[in-house]
Amino acid sequence: MATLGILGIPFRALLSREVRRFMKVWTQTLLSPLFTSLLYIVVFGYGLGSRIREVDGVPYLEFVLPGLVLMSVITASYGNTSSSLFDAKRERYIDDVLISPMTSLQIALAFVLGGVLRGMLVGAGTFALAIPLAGLPAEHPLLLVAVGLASSIVFASVGVVVGVLATRIDHIFFLTTIVIQPLAFLGGVFYSVEMLPAPLRVATYLDPIFYAIDAFRFAALGVSDVPPYPALAALIVFAVLAFLATTELLRRGYKLRY
Repeated sequence: MATLGILGIPFRALLSREVRRFMKVWTQTLLSPLFTSLLYIVVFGYGLGSRIREVDGVPYLEFVLPGLVLMSVITASYGNTSSSLFDAKRERYIDDVLISPMTSLQIALAFVLGGVLRGMLVGAGTFALAIPLAGLPAEHPLLLVAVGLASSIVFASVGVVVGVLATRIDHIFFLTTIVIQPLAFLGGVFYSVEMLPAPLRVATYLDPIFYAIDAFRFAALGVSDVPPYPALAALIVFAVLAFLATTELLRRGYKLRY
């Protein structure tokens, strides 16, 4: 019975596969996002930083870095699970997973944890890259980790759902391009909400990614536009709901045949 527990051999085998999957091509899955983050830092941090000296009393480069770190976590988490589920369907590997002695909870947990691990590795790498460039502090390290983990779980779970529902690889990139990236740019990565005119300020307050970025910035720098702990509580609720939705979708087996 021990081997069939939630952390038993089948679960560990699937999780191990998910980790090996992105580690084998680490130059694409880990190094490439770090290079992209570096470009953002140079273009926005140093380019705009020469014109915008401070935001909320913080040097502009330091101000934008927490948002860039969290966005690297979000995109890596989502990209890992969405592509993994889609590939599993396309290559019929998902059939082997479904007939294995694993529950839908174990399957969902293995896929989501794989995405979370990749997201947190990319985020940690981006944070480490930012330290020599701007001396980025961590005013509230536990909150920093909590917001990063909750955000990663949310988008890793969303990635599983999209991977299950997608019938073409274009569907995965569509959500990234049309939904995630616009919400990120509107989510206060590069500006304080107080700098915006009223219509855009309202749109930003309606953007769920804004609250994650703002709480992450508070954890790193100690400045925020909204109270950070209610934002963290909402993130945790979203993470739980997203994971439960993922588990239920896998249990139903909806669109798991390519």
